[in-house]
Amino acid sequence: MFDELKARYEGLGTDTSEEQIRLTKEALGRRQYMPVLLLPIRDFFSFTKADMLAEFERVMALPQESEELKAVVGLGSGDEVKEKHLLTLLNQYEILCGLRTGDGDAWALVNELYEDD
Repeated sequence: MFDELKARYEGLGTDTSEEQIRLTKEALGRRQYMPVLLLPIRDFFSFTKADMLAEFERVMALPQESEELKAVVGLGSGDEVKEKHLLTLLNQYEILCGLRTGDGDAWALVNELYEDD
C-alpha cells in the first residue's frame, strides 16, 4: 500500500515557477480556500514536489503511538491515518498543481466550493 503511494509521490511532475506558485497562493488566499487535511501542514500553498516527498517521509517515520496520529479520531490505526492523510494530501496537491497551471477544471472546483454559494 505505502510502496504504491510513494511511487505516486515520486512520480509527481516538475514544479511551476516560483512566481506562479506565489500568484496561485495569493489567489487562493483571496478566496479563503483551504483544503481539509488530516494532519497539520505548514504553508501548503507553497508546497513543491520536494516538500511533498519530505512530508511523505515525515509521516511514514511517525511512530504508531504518535500523538499527532492519535489526535485523528474515527480511524482505527496509525497506518490508517497515515494512508488517509497521504492520499488526501496527494489529491489536494494535484488540484493545487492544476490551479498553478491554469487548469479550468481545478479552478471550477475551487470556484464552485468558495464563490458560487
